[in-house]
Amino acid sequence: KGCNAAEADRLEMSPKQPQSMVNYTSTGFKKIKAPPKLWELLSTFWDENEDEQEIEEWFVGNVYTNNWAAPSYYIGVEDEELEGGGPDLRNE
Repeated sequence: KGCNAAEADRLEMSPKQPQSMVNYTSTGFKKIKAPPKLWELLSTFWDENEDEQEIEEWFVGNVYTNNWAAPSYYIGVEDEELEGGGPDLRNE
């Protein structure tokens, strides 16, 4: 998508989005603090792999991030080449 098409999609979605948002899922889930064990696993993963960040790829015309001026980075928790990463971390 080009910039104009992506912007048109964003403008079309904007009036609809607030009324479609809910604080709980239909089965009652809500946002909570991560359990201590999970927080420890993720914190350790971050500490061991912070220097392995990669630039996040966005489609041309993306209007949701300012990636051309301020790139976003990520570290894939499922990356088995990273210390402590891979499906085991995700499945914890």
